[in-house]
Amino acid sequence: MGKYTYTDDEYDRNKVLKYNQNLSAQLSHEVQSTRSMLDHDIADAEALLRSLGKPLPKKEMHKTATAADAARRKTLLEETSLPAWKDLVAEANHAIPEKVELEDVLTAQEFQSAYQHLDEIETAFDKETSLNPTDRKLLAVATGLLTIKALITPVVLNKLGYGSSFDPSKRMKHNDPSIQQAHRNANDAFKNSASPYHENGYWMNLLYQTVPFDTTVGSPAIGYNMEGGYHRLHTLGHDPLLGWVFGTANILTDTVTFDTLATYRVARKPKLMITPQAVTLPELFLESFDVIRADSLNLPAALFAEAQHLKSDEYTKAGLPIPVLSTFSPELAGKLYKSQYDQLCLMRDIKLVGMSAAISLFFNMVFAFVHGLFYTGTKANRNLHEVKTRKILLIANAIAGGSSVLHAYLLKNPKKLDLGQLLVTASRLFSDLRFIAKIKEEYIAKEQDQALLQSLNDLNRLASELGGDA
Repeated sequence: MGKYTYTDDEYDRNKVLKYNQNLSAQLSHEVQSTRSMLDHDIADAEALLRSLGKPLPKKEMHKTATAADAARRKTLLEETSLPAWKDLVAEANHAIPEKVELEDVLTAQEFQSAYQHLDEIETAFDKETSLNPTDRKLLAVATGLLTIKALITPVVLNKLGYGSSFDPSKRMKHNDPSIQQAHRNANDAFKNSASPYHENGYWMNLLYQTVPFDTTVGSPAIGYNMEGGYHRLHTLGHDPLLGWVFGTANILTDTVTFDTLATYRVARKPKLMITPQAVTLPELFLESFDVIRADSLNLPAALFAEAQHLKSDEYTKAGLPIPVLSTFSPELAGKLYKSQYDQLCLMRDIKLVGMSAAISLFFNMVFAFVHGLFYTGTKANRNLHEVKTRKILLIANAIAGGSSVLHAYLLKNPKKLDLGQLLVTASRLFSDLRFIAKIKEEYIAKEQDQALLQSLNDLNRLASELGGDA
């Protein structure tokens, strides 16, 4: 077992190479034997002619024999046809049943020569894509501007409220009359748009009744502390993302699903309360599917009820929790939610980070455009210049992102991180390194193809010489 691993196709190629190598060795041996036999026959003929007193000039004899040999070679070449690849693989498998590795085909010297050739190509690529003085000047400018941007951005974002919690005094109560009136108006509008085409049904209950996950009554009986006013943190119906799935299913089936994914049945009489009756997730979704099939308006009504409930809670003093976070990090979700950092705060910060990333991307586009103006080569080598552009942007963004991390670390303040710049840096690390590797692979393949083409040209020339007149 060699040090290389191969796919099945690569094993096939190795075996065909070995098969051809064996055929070439056999052909070489036959040619040598034929040549020796011809040389012996020529010598006997010359001796016979001399004994008869009719010597044939050696040059003429050699020319005649060579011409005859060339004619036979030409006929052989003309009659030889290249088989289909699958047929060639089948022949190779029949002749060589065992697996073939490169070590079985190439000698140590040939391996060394191949690696040396590869090193030469890689060195040539590195030389072609190395930064010249003009490139280094642009790199310095790009690094400076992006670093300054990364250090200034947190200061600007802080002025815009980045990372801050909301002020509960500026929010409405959860039972504010304006919220309740807007909720009723929205429900009435849905009912009026649907009722002319559909008789009253269960969907009306789904639309107007209190959602089942808006109660804490009964939770102590099942050993679950919903923390009263913080119950939105613990019920997935209040999750801005997961609520569209679990909250809708809860509305359809009168259940409540907690952040632990445990689900319980909810009773509405004598009052809305959580019962100890557990419901598995498969049962929850199967029952939801049955309710959806019972009436075409049940699902739209449940989705609308979920949307209106999230909307009515969004701007209240408690707000809505950070999406999904409570399901895998309840402690962090609770800490943020209880410090008045909710979904609206997160959306604000995402917009600010996106703005920072957009500015970094704009700078990158300008630098790439400016560097492109310095290209004066041929279209065929454009990709090599693009590699130099990617190197400049990759280095500049990495330094800027690293400066932001170092700045935040020295000040012990994570809000000093320019997350937008870090996102751009991470994307460049992924895209630029992949692009450079791709272009390098293409460059190596092109150089190897040129070497192979030269070898094929040499073989064609040799074949032409063998098949021509001497």
